[in-house]
Amino acid sequence: HSPQSCQPKTNVMFLKTHKTASSTVLNLLYRFGEKHNLTFALPIKYLLDYPKFFSSRSVKGFPLQDGQHYNIMCNHMRFNRPEVQKVMPADTFYFSILRNPVTMAESSYSYFKFLAPSFNRSASFEDFIADPWQYYVPHLRYNHLARNLLWFDFGFDHNANFSLQSAQAGVAEIQQSFHLILLAEYFDQSMVLLRDALCWSLDDIVTFRLNFRSNETQWRLSPAQEDRLKVWNAMDWYLYQTFNKTFWQKVESFGKSRMDQEVASLQARREELTNLCLLKGGKPVDASQILDEAVQPYQSGQADILGYNLNLNLSLPDKERCLRMIMPEQQHKDLLDSKQFPSTEAVQKQTVANGVSRLQEKVQEAIKETMSSRNRTSPTRSSLDTPGTP
Repeated sequence: HSPQSCQPKTNVMFLKTHKTASSTVLNLLYRFGEKHNLTFALPIKYLLDYPKFFSSRSVKGFPLQDGQHYNIMCNHMRFNRPEVQKVMPADTFYFSILRNPVTMAESSYSYFKFLAPSFNRSASFEDFIADPWQYYVPHLRYNHLARNLLWFDFGFDHNANFSLQSAQAGVAEIQQSFHLILLAEYFDQSMVLLRDALCWSLDDIVTFRLNFRSNETQWRLSPAQEDRLKVWNAMDWYLYQTFNKTFWQKVESFGKSRMDQEVASLQARREELTNLCLLKGGKPVDASQILDEAVQPYQSGQADILGYNLNLNLSLPDKERCLRMIMPEQQHKDLLDSKQFPSTEAVQKQTVANGVSRLQEKVQEAIKETMSSRNRTSPTRSSLDTPGTP
């Protein structure tokens, strides 16, 4: 983009869906907002009322003083447009990301194995696929993770029987609310479309893959199993098919040759930053092999979430930049929270205003406490109060 052609958008709302590479998208939004001193509509903990419908009361510091507003909203929520509009400016750019419900279901099973009752009752993902109704109880808490999870995150009834009319109505509502829907399977093309829509720089949308599993924990599905999952998640499957078509329509309008060039530039820049920032050519490692425990990703269920080690001889500016690119979202959110609510006095006033009994500690103490309590399995912390992973 030339400076004359567009101005970068700074008011952005990202509906962070589960198991869709959304943690990687969140990272670039965190970095952009921090770089430009923007304000975030942060949750009091780590989720914006999820799995309840989003309420403006769940935003830390809301309402702001007259004339002030938040620039970026991007943490997990169940979408509730009227409440979001109370928090975000009228010119906000809305976008989200989808993933094929088949692979998404397999990822959900691995990550939420011990949280979703339907998953926990089944011996294996293969058993669950064979007969979901043997394990599934509608309306049981956290069972939304096991069926039509995308549909649920967008604010619709995940237990509704499929009908073309209701599916089309839901899609129409999404199209009315969101300017852009991305696809996890075509992440680089998605980043190019996002960059074009927001008028951001190339480095603003360069990311390292975050919160992903090792191949050893991924289940290989047969065509018959895939078909059963499409039927089981029929609303999600319709949603994905519809926005898959609109995605490629946008790519066609963007221009295939131009898209190929932009993707090549993005991948080349990612390779440069990989060589600069990361040990062993950027090869991801198990959490136990990460040298700095402050960037160890949260582990949940049966998933084995990988992370990175930074190169050891980075300059201070490069180290700060590279650290932000590999920082897991929970630690990153704590850091932004400490900057936006810097003083203990201000934090105390805010906790009272939101009816929260506990007082926030200073950022280093909070991060240290978070790190010390983050284990591979935690009996006291719900996986839904931690970031999602693909």
